[in-house]
Amino acid sequence: MSVVVPSPLALTVLLCIIFISIATRRCRHNRGGARLPPGPPTLPIVGNLFQLPRKNMPRGFMALGRQYGPIFHMRTLSRHIIVVNDVNIARTLFEKRGAIYSHRPRMVMSQEVIKRETLLFMNYGPEFKKTRKLLSTFLNPRIASQYWATQEIESLKFVLKLHRSPKDALKLARWTTTSLIIRLMYGIEVKDEEDDLVSLAEEFAQLTAESTRLGKWLVDSLPILLRLPIWAPGAGFKRWAMRAKARMEEFSRVPYAKVKANIAAGEIVQCWITDKLMENTGRLTTQDEKDISNTATAMYAGGSDTTNATVSTFILLMLHYPEVQKKAQAEIDRVTGSAWVPGMRERELFPYVNCVIKELLRFNPIVPLLPHSLHEDDVFEGYLIPKGSWVLANLWAFMHDEAKYPLPEVFMPERFEAGEGKEPREDPTDTVFGFGRRSCPGYLLALASLHLNVIHLLFAFDIVPAKDDAGNVVLPPIEFVDAHVAHPKPFVCDIRERSPEKIALLEHVLHSLQ
Repeated sequence: MSVVVPSPLALTVLLCIIFISIATRRCRHNRGGARLPPGPPTLPIVGNLFQLPRKNMPRGFMALGRQYGPIFHMRTLSRHIIVVNDVNIARTLFEKRGAIYSHRPRMVMSQEVIKRETLLFMNYGPEFKKTRKLLSTFLNPRIASQYWATQEIESLKFVLKLHRSPKDALKLARWTTTSLIIRLMYGIEVKDEEDDLVSLAEEFAQLTAESTRLGKWLVDSLPILLRLPIWAPGAGFKRWAMRAKARMEEFSRVPYAKVKANIAAGEIVQCWITDKLMENTGRLTTQDEKDISNTATAMYAGGSDTTNATVSTFILLMLHYPEVQKKAQAEIDRVTGSAWVPGMRERELFPYVNCVIKELLRFNPIVPLLPHSLHEDDVFEGYLIPKGSWVLANLWAFMHDEAKYPLPEVFMPERFEAGEGKEPREDPTDTVFGFGRRSCPGYLLALASLHLNVIHLLFAFDIVPAKDDAGNVVLPPIEFVDAHVAHPKPFVCDIRERSPEKIALLEHVLHSLQ
């Protein structure tokens, strides 16, 4: 009599089925009979795995919210997902109950397979607080203005490079944000868009997005798959992670090693890494250096990619809303007389440009879904929120709430203008940078760079649609990639100088600042 021995993969699947069945029954009722929030009906074992929106997830979650309410539940295998489509509920959970809701969800692929140790992936606790405190020595609101001169230099370099290479708008937007962060953190000047650090940074952002994509990795829902040996069928995620980890570590290692080499050679360049390495008179431990390196990487991961995406979005929207562009340019010309270049210290003189920036942040929140988690069961308005759930704040839904922002699909900076008889709108900057203990620590740096890039682009250029070989206008659609950071899909445009005198003035100001 022959005995059929199940394969390791079959045993794994069987154990997963048993685990999910037990976990689902246990979570259906808890904490005094509280029930899970409403949501779509589940299938056996897989739950709502096949009902997750496959395209434009934030918009899909908003549509489901119309059916199931402002807070609803989905389950993918063993993972609970709580979607929050109402900003007031998000503030209650993430700010008023921040002691519970400040963890990151368990991202098995990122945290345990690739083993990313930056602030983005940390749970709230001693290590998170230590890293946040270290980061605050760079991103302290009291010293934010100290970076304005460097930010103005990088913004002017960006605009002048764009003048020379108008077809490279998207590539240069990536370069300028990368250049700024690397210069401030590492003291390294990234001279052009072909620099290896720019390529590494772009790859770093892409790999981060892939590793955190909701629903992409089965191991995120079935952590037991971690037991599979790397050569086994079904363990392709481990092989992908091994390659991704090597490339991501290279981005962290290369600029940090360059700073240390410069210090050893006596070539001291002012930057955050240099300050941290030299301020400690004693010998830094391996852990100290790891903390410094990881914090610098976190700064890039949290700021460079998002600012780049916002600037690219601005360029795309100007193609579709030329009347907004002309109105903002008229304000800039009226205030400056085209005789001086606006910087950060004059930003309050340009109320309409400030409205453009608010509407830019509202129209397409660059991080449309913010994932939080909780370390214990909670009950909110009679609903059970199970420990370890992915609690997703749908920023896209918040910013497209018709009750707060009428005609939300229209780019309309006028909605934020102050004036008699005008109802004040909620400022998107109070929301899009996150909530509570996990809010973005670098929001002032990001806002300053965004303001400078936008006002310098408007000062120097007319941003208009490109034409094809037959002379027909090519107006690209307003579309964004489905990723953690919502970049516009690649597009082409035409960048035209407004006058040679304006370009000459920009060059003069840049020369005086350098």
